[in-house]
Amino acid sequence: MVEIGCAITGHSWRFFEADLQAIDGVALEHRDDISLAPRNCYLEIMMGYPSRTLLHGVGLLGVFLLISTLATNAADPKRILLLHSFGRDFAPFSEMTKSFQAALIKRSPDLLDFYEASIFTARFQEPENEGSLVEYLQDVFSGRRLDLIVAQGGPAAAFVEEYRQQLFADTPMVISGVDSRLMEAAALTPNDTFIGVKLDLAAFLENILRVLPETKNIAIVVGNSPNEQFWAHELQNEFQPFADRVHFEWLNALPLDEILERVADLPPQSAVLYFMLAVDGAGNVHPLDVAFTRIREVAAVPVFGYGDYHLGLGSVGGPADQTQAIGEQTADAALRILGGEKAGDIKTPLLGLGLPVYDWRELQRWGIGEASLPPGSEVRFRSPGVWELYRWYIVGAISLIVLQTLLIVSFLVQRAKRRAAEIDIRAKEGELRVSYDQVRQLAGRLIYAQEAERTRIARELHDDVGQRVASLSIGLSSLKRRVPDPDDTARTEFSGLQQQVVGLAKDLRDLSHDLHPGALEHVGLLEALRGRCEEIDGESGTRVDVEVADGWSELPDDIELCLYRVAQEALRNITKHAHARTARISLARRNGQVVMRITDDGGGFQENGSNGQHGIGLLSMRERVKMLEGSFEVESSSRGTITTVVIPTGERH
Repeated sequence: MVEIGCAITGHSWRFFEADLQAIDGVALEHRDDISLAPRNCYLEIMMGYPSRTLLHGVGLLGVFLLISTLATNAADPKRILLLHSFGRDFAPFSEMTKSFQAALIKRSPDLLDFYEASIFTARFQEPENEGSLVEYLQDVFSGRRLDLIVAQGGPAAAFVEEYRQQLFADTPMVISGVDSRLMEAAALTPNDTFIGVKLDLAAFLENILRVLPETKNIAIVVGNSPNEQFWAHELQNEFQPFADRVHFEWLNALPLDEILERVADLPPQSAVLYFMLAVDGAGNVHPLDVAFTRIREVAAVPVFGYGDYHLGLGSVGGPADQTQAIGEQTADAALRILGGEKAGDIKTPLLGLGLPVYDWRELQRWGIGEASLPPGSEVRFRSPGVWELYRWYIVGAISLIVLQTLLIVSFLVQRAKRRAAEIDIRAKEGELRVSYDQVRQLAGRLIYAQEAERTRIARELHDDVGQRVASLSIGLSSLKRRVPDPDDTARTEFSGLQQQVVGLAKDLRDLSHDLHPGALEHVGLLEALRGRCEEIDGESGTRVDVEVADGWSELPDDIELCLYRVAQEALRNITKHAHARTARISLARRNGQVVMRITDDGGGFQENGSNGQHGIGLLSMRERVKMLEGSFEVESSSRGTITTVVIPTGERH
């Protein structure tokens, strides 16, 4: 069977598709998701099948190359053959291929023509006949120039080494993503360059024991193909010095289903180290990151991945193989070779493990403190804090408070100037009266604007921020239940966090109600005042009673709001400054007026004294009442304070 794909678009593909489907042994795939420039095309060859079927593709390939050449309108592109170890969709080499092709296409000044072949026999437990692939490659590239070969991974490198003279004797080659252990006996020709790595396998284990020092048991996940068996042997040798400190469970001989059962049943103080799993113990193939994802979903303990591409998929993190850097270095070497430089002259230092990088979400999930991470570590995927979430709300609220303060200060300054002008220059009384009226209008607008903004902020706090905090409390409660067997410290920390969130929710609710008394709209002035009095009694211990004279009826909204705000400010002063034991709010309607009297048995104050009672709060109450053409009086002595408000209830102002 032969799989052939080409980046041919539009009617060119439809013209070619019908003829291809008529050929026995050919499978077509029309992929619109391949982001190659129109100048580039690729060929993927599946080996391990009888050469008779492959030979059917030779004639097909000629038609394919002709049409792709016409479609791309390109002359003499640079032809590059990519040899994969397991297949184009097997990690970590799939990530290297993505990085390599993206960097090369972006930086290359030439037209590029990609071919791809996979050494599928690398997946098999027993050696298979690779003669079919060798014969086919000879037929395909006989008389057709290849500019570069890129072999990725150990099996691909071994294949090229065995058939180098037979297939590609004169073609420059880049061997990429291969550990130096696998290349120790390899004989590189002057046409070869090596982009390799030197993995410190013990560093993976040391990372686990550093961030989880109580670990007693580690399950090692590695596949069972010949290449993976080599790595299982290397891991066992590298981990031998730790045998007296931790017990190892080697899962390389198990099928994936049994691996999943085992990691789901690991005891506490365990961890999983996922190295690679292309072929499991039953010979089943697992492309991409399917095996890692399934293991992460069922694991009852932290999972540590081998590659940097596992970060964000559920790996706790740590030092990792630099797959993206390998792909970019391979692209750099390829550009130099395609530019005329001799492959053997290109020397690239071996890449080691990258700087430790961790997933903040996994650290939180498993209770790993950042203090235990190695120096210089990077932590990604942090949840945004309160400032990031509510930055503009906070900035807006602060700006509004500053603006209101400036306006109030401006109002006080204007009022002081008016009084001084009345004493010093009586002749300017008319002019000052105009200024006074303007200031009163400004104060009225300010109060109305303040109420509107209070309402808006209260709704934002209740409907948005309050709901988010409630969701956070529910999430913490759910997370607390789902954490398997947390210790006392973790449970205490969870409970403490949950209590803080509940307290924050209550504070937000109280602040919302203080900014905008919703009860005033729904149940009226009397019930809103009674509710506020009950809250004060519970919070400060000051008993506040509400007395209503006979004949009471509902008032216009602006009068009710004025009376509620005056009572609210007066009660705040009573509880904060007067230290009264009892207070009383009396309400009555008579002769077209509503009268509210607030009394307390506190220590009183001097209106012109220094205790602040005559400040902005008292001024705000007085101005609110004046806006409705009412009167506001305060009588205070050492036996208590009496605040009287009289507002006409006739025509609405």
